[in-house]
Amino acid sequence: MSTSTNATVSSSFLRERDQKILDKHAKERAELEWKLQKLKQITDNTAKELFDAVHRGNRLAHSLGFEDIYTAQVFIDSAEYDISFKDCMGRLKVLQAELTCERKEAAVLQARLSKAKDNEKLQEELDKCRAELR
Repeated sequence: MSTSTNATVSSSFLRERDQKILDKHAKERAELEWKLQKLKQITDNTAKELFDAVHRGNRLAHSLGFEDIYTAQVFIDSAEYDISFKDCMGRLKVLQAELTCERKEAAVLQARLSKAKDNEKLQEELDKCRAELR
């Protein structure tokens, strides 16, 4: 009887010990799975940010008329002008506004010149008529 009692105690003790080990491993596994999910999320976010940065740079390069961001940067770095793109665009807007004003003024002057030529022709005709009347 002592053997069966020891076996029962021992078996029950081993089951309890095994359950604690299983519980501990399950807890550790859950923590590792949580860490793995967190790392996957961080990796996915980093990959998305990298993708966005590369494509944003390429879109900018294409908007500026270059094949890629590297070509744009080489062009900008080797430019002999000490002016930023932003300043250049501001100056371009000012020059375009000035050009529009100059074109309007040229149109007004052209109209005045045309009117003056018409007046000159009319004056010549008037002079001819006066000469014929005399």
